[in-house]
Amino acid sequence: MTTASCPYGDGGSKTTTAHVDADGSTTAIVKTSCAVSHGTSGCPMNGKSLSTATANAFGASINPANAMPPPNQQPGAAQRLPLSTERIASTIPSPQGEDNTSNSTGTWIYPSPQMFYNAMQRKGFSPKEEEMRTVVAIHNTVNERTWQQILEWESQYPECLAELQLVRFSGKPDEPTWKARWYNFLGYKAPFDRHDWVVKRCGKEVRYLIDFYQGKPTPSKPVAMHIDARPAADDFSGVWQRLRMPFTRLARGGRDA
Repeated sequence: MTTASCPYGDGGSKTTTAHVDADGSTTAIVKTSCAVSHGTSGCPMNGKSLSTATANAFGASINPANAMPPPNQQPGAAQRLPLSTERIASTIPSPQGEDNTSNSTGTWIYPSPQMFYNAMQRKGFSPKEEEMRTVVAIHNTVNERTWQQILEWESQYPECLAELQLVRFSGKPDEPTWKARWYNFLGYKAPFDRHDWVVKRCGKEVRYLIDFYQGKPTPSKPVAMHIDARPAADDFSGVWQRLRMPFTRLARGGRDA
């Protein structure tokens, strides 16, 4: 489980600054309350939260790779300030080719502040233009940290790493994993979001479960988020990966891949 920045906070409207620690984890330094409540509908940039009306309106235009409608770079309703339409390339390989989700280098591209703002409005939030640049930056950092966790698991198959790709992903904030249910039963706070990411390993699709938890604040990390990514136990391969990982980490002396 990796500690990363909390892109949203507990509600209200916070201004948050990302800080990358020496160990590679990321924390958020809160200066003021976050634009999105954890208890609502998970990641605004994920298609799971699309209303039926919105999905029907876009119809066949919904991209199955991310369950999202076409990118909207137009100013939103009642938008007060202009927002950047620049999109930043991730380090996460994509099989989509050069389209509205990936670039010419073959990696997924993140939404622009304008796209993020429009997505939040579409899902019923009240975003603030002044916060979009920071919120998007932290959103991107969280995704990069998630991919790093997946790469650690996939290092058990070194022959496939060079061609590893993220094929598609979806948000399932209302469908907690069994691990999250168990932790919640033991008294731990439930994750505020869940994603399923599907990667292609040597031609085979492998599903990963990702739970996002709000971390315990400390003086040095007033807001923190924990990312718990692991392969789904869909078949023997996923179960075997989980069984092997403690020994793999022990052999590395606790170092990441």
